[in-house]
Amino acid sequence: MGNMESIQQPCIISRLIKTMGDRPGFAGLGMTVQTICQLVEEDGSSKKIVDTVLRDPALTAKLLQIANSSRYPRGAGNVSTIDQVLAIIGLNTTMSVALSLTLLNSLSNKPQSKQLHAEIVAAFFSGNLAAKITHVYGANYSAQEAQVCGLMQNLGRIMTLFYLYEDVERIRHLQTEQNLTENEAAIQTLGVSFEEIGVAIAQHWKLPDLLQNSLAPDSVKIPPTQSATAALAWHQLCSLFCRRITDVMFRLQESREKIELANRINFFHVALRLNDKEVLEIVNGCLQESDTILSEMSFPCNVDDARKLLRKASERAVDMLTSHDSLVQKDMGGTSQTPIEMVKQIMRLIHGHYNFDCTLFCLPSGTSGLVAIAGVGRNAGQLTTKLRSSGLKHDIFRIIVDRKIDLFVSDINLPPYEKLIPGWYKNDIGAQSFVMLSLVSEGKLLGIIYGDYSHARANAPTGLTEGKMQEWRSKLIQILNTDHRTTRRITLSIS
Repeated sequence: MGNMESIQQPCIISRLIKTMGDRPGFAGLGMTVQTICQLVEEDGSSKKIVDTVLRDPALTAKLLQIANSSRYPRGAGNVSTIDQVLAIIGLNTTMSVALSLTLLNSLSNKPQSKQLHAEIVAAFFSGNLAAKITHVYGANYSAQEAQVCGLMQNLGRIMTLFYLYEDVERIRHLQTEQNLTENEAAIQTLGVSFEEIGVAIAQHWKLPDLLQNSLAPDSVKIPPTQSATAALAWHQLCSLFCRRITDVMFRLQESREKIELANRINFFHVALRLNDKEVLEIVNGCLQESDTILSEMSFPCNVDDARKLLRKASERAVDMLTSHDSLVQKDMGGTSQTPIEMVKQIMRLIHGHYNFDCTLFCLPSGTSGLVAIAGVGRNAGQLTTKLRSSGLKHDIFRIIVDRKIDLFVSDINLPPYEKLIPGWYKNDIGAQSFVMLSLVSEGKLLGIIYGDYSHARANAPTGLTEGKMQEWRSKLIQILNTDHRTTRRITLSIS
């Protein structure tokens, strides 16, 4: 693999590498990775590993804590040496804990700490998955090398998030403004992908070729048709497979998880000799095992929270309108955006500002009815088709539509709400708290903004009737008022 430092680097990579050299922090990760790679290449000499671990008191303490936990009956609270630790938990877990602690120790008082914690959890899962896949399907290759390769798969994203946080904030803003994927927004903002940044850092650290190759940008478009028969090919394909699976489990909306998992497994089926059912069991097992080990480490983020946070960062607004509906027509005074694109942009802004789990844009339908036509957040594509209030039964949604009011429901299971929440909402939507904000013009209800939280929340988010929200509501009312036929045409097309 060519040395990127010998050719002209993109400005962002040169700036990142210079910043890494000027400031302490994650740059120390390079030395840790080099040490671990060297130990692996030397067949994991127990004495050298013990010596390396004992140089780090925090790592020593965590490994002893894990080995003495109830998950390892052999420990039974009697493990007191690193030799015993290695015998009980193995080198793979030792490496994962070492790398994760190296990352974690650099994060005190950083505004992006929560996001970085979540990225470390994703990396931890990816490393465990790579080791397991190699152990089961690539027994001729080193599961320990696979573990390190898997752990490094989001290296570029992590380092950029740590050192160039303002640039990442620009990426998030562009995602919201233009409804882009994270990768699309990163390339527009930085000029390169996070994957390319990861490769450049690995080369800068002079990591082994095998590890550098495993970080190569994802350019494989056609399923590999030959089995990987060399270590270099195996680790590169295994790492790419684990990167894609990690993206599905941590960055893709939950409603697409099952089908996309199947697609990824099928894509690498021949090259990695995968068994579909068995791989699904391995993936679920790695999620549970990663969560358990992180808990034993007292890590500040669990798997479930990491998946929610990273999915939110990758969300895009979706709608279910056809090309014939008035909101998708370019009739906004010559603007390049269609009305629905403007609606989706505003929904993303609202979604991020109030940290909703799911945000939907709804229109009145029939007599006191309501339909969602666009959304962003938790299973937005699915929930947009589920929020359908109709019929004659007196429920909370009919009350809101009839009275044209704003309402915050702190807990759907508390009186007086419980009897007014329809069964379809509890079964199909399932959020415990939600907000509904009516868009009213000249006494007429034009639409409703719906935002929810999966768990009950005692107080409504602040600023729902002023400031930014007032601007967003006014803009949505303007969009709906542009064509007085909008509501009728869309509700007819949906119903």
